Amino acid sequence: MKRGGYLLVLGAIVLFSTIEVVSKYLQNGEGAAGQVGSTQVATLRFLFGAAFILILLLGQRQGKYIADASRKDGLPIALLGAVGVFLTFFLFHEGIESTSASAAAVIFSMNPVFTVLLASLVLRERLGALGWLGVGLGLAGAFAAITGFRFSGLLSREDFLGSILVLVSAVTWSAYTVYGKRYSERYGSMALSFLTMLSGSFLLAVLLTVQGGWGEMAGYNLRAWAWLLYLGLITVGLGYILYFEGMRRVPASRGASLFYLKPVLALLLAHFALGEPISYTLLLASVMVAAGILLVTLPQDKVQKARR
Repeated sequence: MKRGGYLLVLGAIVLFSTIEVVSKYLQNGEGAAGQVGSTQVATLRFLFGAAFILILLLGQRQGKYIADASRKDGLPIALLGAVGVFLTFFLFHEGIESTSASAAAVIFSMNPVFTVLLASLVLRERLGALGWLGVGLGLAGAFAAITGFRFSGLLSREDFLGSILVLVSAVTWSAYTVYGKRYSERYGSMALSFLTMLSGSFLLAVLLTVQGGWGEMAGYNLRAWAWLLYLGLITVGLGYILYFEGMRRVPASRGASLFYLKPVLALLLAHFALGEPISYTLLLASVMVAAGILLVTLPQDKVQKARR
């Protein structure tokens, strides 16, 4: 049971590791894909993902959870979607426009560190000495990824501004994770995911309408649509299912600790798929972030055992 759970979580993390690479590929207009705007990528990604999860929920006859959540906690869940989907992934995809996929992946991988830090402050969850060391390592790794230890003209550099947007998106995603915990426990993670994707993608669609971006989609070729469907149905739809099902089967902290693989995997994928160079600085940053994730998640398992 546990081995299968770990494999499911690992499969989800592999899928999540491709998000920055595919997004950068589309938004840069690499190859024959044709350039796709950042707002279009974010909007279509979550519209497709929400549709996939809705079909799954209805197929499992779990529509009552959606109805209950909408009736009892519709407004706070809609606000969660505004922060966790609309704001997070608007910032995320805008940031990818200006920085490399590998740097974006390393920086966004900080979200488990921010989640544990925020949970310790808001939910008063205990964070031991190793956990604080992990937070420090993760922050140092993010600093290395953002600056590259090149400080001349830092504030005017396009990649610096893009990296900051990605970092803020990691913080807002962590806030969504922490504040959404009570609703996930009450209505189920899949129902919460659908409703927050619905409200978030609605706001993204409104933004896209204001920008006049819907008409551009007529010019997308089949390869662009195939990758957009991949981002929505596979990385969001299937990825969420694998992750939540895997986390159901294994201790939460142990499952979450596998996220330390994401920055390293994404770094390699960006190198081989997009030809992005692996600098010593970015490699060091990915190792530091990975170590930080491992340290902030593993101690929680020891705390839980001590309380039993």
